[in-house]
Amino acid sequence: MRDLLQGFIKGARETPLGYFAPVIAIWRLLRNTTESLITQR
Repeated sequence: MRDLLQGFIKGARETPLGYFAPVIAIWRLLRNTTESLITQR
């Protein structure tokens, strides 16, 4: 387990965009969908 955590931290430092791009994409999708539903009145 310790090796897994160290590997994840090392990978996140080397390529942060690859680790956080999916999270950012999902966040934007949820935000845009919510805004479009709110402003449809």
